[in-house]
Amino acid sequence: MTTFTFVLAGEAAAPDNVANFRRSADGFGSISRIVVASAATPLESDEINALVASASSDFVCIIDKPGKLNAALFEHFERFIAAHSESAVVYGDETQRGESSDHELVAKPIFSPERLRCQYYWGNPVFYRSGFFSEIGGLDSALPGAELYDLALRAARSGAEVGHIHEILFEGSGPALLGPESSVGLESTRSALQSHLDATGGGEVRSVNSSGIHDTRRVVKGEPLVSIVIPTRGIYQVVDNATKCFVVDAVASILEKSTYTNIEIVLVIDAVADPKAITELDALAGERITYVQWDRPFNFSEKVNHGVLAASGDFVLILNDDVEVITPDWIQSMLALAQLPGAGMVGGMLYYEDDTIQHAGHAYWEGDASHIGLDTPRGDAGPLGGYLVEREVVGVTAACALMPKSVFVEVGGFSHLLPGNFNDVDLCMKTTWRGFTIYWTPHAELYHFESKTRDATVRGFEVDITWSRWGFRMHDARYWPYPLSRPPR
Repeated sequence: MTTFTFVLAGEAAAPDNVANFRRSADGFGSISRIVVASAATPLESDEINALVASASSDFVCIIDKPGKLNAALFEHFERFIAAHSESAVVYGDETQRGESSDHELVAKPIFSPERLRCQYYWGNPVFYRSGFFSEIGGLDSALPGAELYDLALRAARSGAEVGHIHEILFEGSGPALLGPESSVGLESTRSALQSHLDATGGGEVRSVNSSGIHDTRRVVKGEPLVSIVIPTRGIYQVVDNATKCFVVDAVASILEKSTYTNIEIVLVIDAVADPKAITELDALAGERITYVQWDRPFNFSEKVNHGVLAASGDFVLILNDDVEVITPDWIQSMLALAQLPGAGMVGGMLYYEDDTIQHAGHAYWEGDASHIGLDTPRGDAGPLGGYLVEREVVGVTAACALMPKSVFVEVGGFSHLLPGNFNDVDLCMKTTWRGFTIYWTPHAELYHFESKTRDATVRGFEVDITWSRWGFRMHDARYWPYPLSRPPR
């Protein structure tokens, strides 16, 4: 039988909460022990470390917010640890007092190291094996107000196994606050995050915030060539009573707004392209543009594959021709993540013309494949702040996706059997099946005038092919445990 020591500290150590917490643990008998530390905030790190050192239990759990244990906690924990016996750290879901409810679910993703450097999403409760807690140094008294976040970051970079129980283990009686509220806590958070970035490949802390959403960025190593592959018809058309060529506008926004300059643009362009468009593109990009001629029926997958074969860069950025760049450092934001060990693909934040979200990552939910955040207003934080943080995802749209070229080749590129739809789902599935990680960043922002340059009709054979291959993976809530903001159309 697994044994536990709960250390109540900070707000959780208030007398009324201690009594409430003890009542919630009454039924668990000798497998749990509750000790009470100082109610001071920031936490009394040395005192808590001494209490943990004296514990003889398998796991210790420091609770710093008011609340109680869920009645099924130990049942869920025993079942989880029986299947994941090597876990050194385990965290679970919780409820907190919300604006419209006393029990608002705070569902959390599985262990996501890059997301963790942007927010302490673990919250309560977090269980550490007692020996592991001491092994990584316990709480650091030099970081008042960020002690538990710093401990989590050190655990994350230790290489130890971190597990998540997708069940409610803790019922909080306060609001779901994930960030420090004091200026001292914010400075400690900045120090802890910078130390973490320095120890895990480098990066910078641009800002920390009492909301718990911190702007930390990985940095690009070197200046590798990025090949931007754009399949296009290259024709003018009337849109909203104006004549325009989308690819000309897209290339103009790339060259005028992007601050990363070591790029080449590979246009896979139809034989029917308007000569005027070619002239404009040449004037914009000069020698940085390469044309790959296309004289066959439309097939997005095949066109991109041909473009990648003509690309010279170590990284390929697959881009639709109906986009407009918003953030100047969009390429750096994606490239820095694509350079992480084991990275397979990186996507960005795409908006419709009306400034609602079109894409904040793929969602595979209850048999459907769709986009996270559809129709949500720009600037909305999303569930658990998910629209504001860099994070691991199950997939991203091919409208804007950056990959190491070696990964694209290894997984076989796009399937020619999927000419118009779900080719990106298939590519993402192949990428993660091979063990690569896919990331999404909110810092690469673009407008996407979706499907204004092609027929967006979903064909039955594309559905059949995709779901016959990957239907068994079409519910994957590991990184995004929330229903779709709206069903796919």
